[in-house]
Amino acid sequence: MGEQFLEITEKREVEAIIAHIATEVAKTRAKTGTFVEKVKVGEALGRIASADIFSALDVPPFDRATMDGYAVVASDTFYADENNPSVLIISGYISAGEISQQYVERGYCMGISTGAPLPKGANAVVKVENISEYEDIVEGQKIKKVKVYKPVAPAENIMLAGSDIKQGERIVRSGTTLTPRETGVLAACGINEVFVRKKPVVAIISTGNELIAPGEDLEPAKVYDVNAQTLSDSVRECDCSPLFLGIARDNLEELSEKIKESLETGADVIITSGGTSAGAGDLLPKVIEERGEIHVHGVDIKPGKPFIFGTIRGKPLFGLPGNPTSALITFNLFVAPLLRILSGILADEEGERLKNKRIKAKAAVRIFSERGRNEYVLVNLVPLEKPGEESFLAYPLLTGSGAITTLSKADGFIFIEKGKEITEEGEIVEVELLTNLFASKKLYQKIP
Repeated sequence: MGEQFLEITEKREVEAIIAHIATEVAKTRAKTGTFVEKVKVGEALGRIASADIFSALDVPPFDRATMDGYAVVASDTFYADENNPSVLIISGYISAGEISQQYVERGYCMGISTGAPLPKGANAVVKVENISEYEDIVEGQKIKKVKVYKPVAPAENIMLAGSDIKQGERIVRSGTTLTPRETGVLAACGINEVFVRKKPVVAIISTGNELIAPGEDLEPAKVYDVNAQTLSDSVRECDCSPLFLGIARDNLEELSEKIKESLETGADVIITSGGTSAGAGDLLPKVIEERGEIHVHGVDIKPGKPFIFGTIRGKPLFGLPGNPTSALITFNLFVAPLLRILSGILADEEGERLKNKRIKAKAAVRIFSERGRNEYVLVNLVPLEKPGEESFLAYPLLTGSGAITTLSKADGFIFIEKGKEITEEGEIVEVELLTNLFASKKLYQKIP
């Protein structure tokens, strides 16, 4: 099995196989309840709500002033103006966070701060800039009064209880990604804990005798493991939790132990990089066949032809090429869609959240592709000085899928369908971004 590819599979068929298994795995997680956990709202940013959330109280919970001023009976001010102000007696003051038991009768008012509860009897607030306060002598006693120079209508400058959120109202829909907006609403409703979708755990295994971990001394004939980092961060972008299990040498027993470890740790998905091509040192197909089933070994794309997809004990397992850029492309094409389904990232109204962001660009030069194979060409994006519908020029990166400079400069890739050998300079192409960020900071302000 390690000496030859299984039947090369069409890309669309591979996508259909993976989508079917992703749906079955998601259903299993839903039935077992293993996809839900409770977290503090303070730790819920970026998490996905697993159920509708309803408010247990009115917001605000009481009628409150929205301005500094004076709580009044609105009808006392109806005929007030600059020349004939209404005169009211001040019966007290209320600050935010305080409650007054006084009743505001006609002819009286109470000073009130923004956010303070409206006292009983009052039904409006006059802004402080429309009033002048003074002292008057009545029967030998000093009495504080105000002159009101502008009328107010009932409910003016106040927020009624429940006018923002009513008790029992749905405040967050199931499937919503919690941003500061949602967490703020949850806090306003007094909610401290929330049920969210549990992030799927993705085990990551690098393979190869030549690999060593970053930070170790570089030995002769060795190279640093790039894929452990790039794949871990790509998994995080899919709202999943990466679990790097280290490097497995080109040894059947060692690779088998790593796969066994990933299953024992409860990983939902397994990703390996390297060890997928035909050859004596490529052992992953043997390990999968011993424990599970291979669904795909070989896909009609370049780069990424030796891609493997299988299942072990119902767990999806992806075998990605060892070249860093090939690994990243096949991750975006085949792994990311499955992870987004498992993590609960749902499509929005435009249906874009299950995909990476795609933008249109102009080919900066003529691009040649290989005859008879679907090809993905990595590109660097440069903003146009006079953007139209397309805001970027796409420059192909021709340093090869194994070059680290390719990885560092690539913003995304364009798909060239087999049968099309030339993409002309100036031709409009669609670029699928490798990540949510561009390789160059200068592009940020020009992202459409």
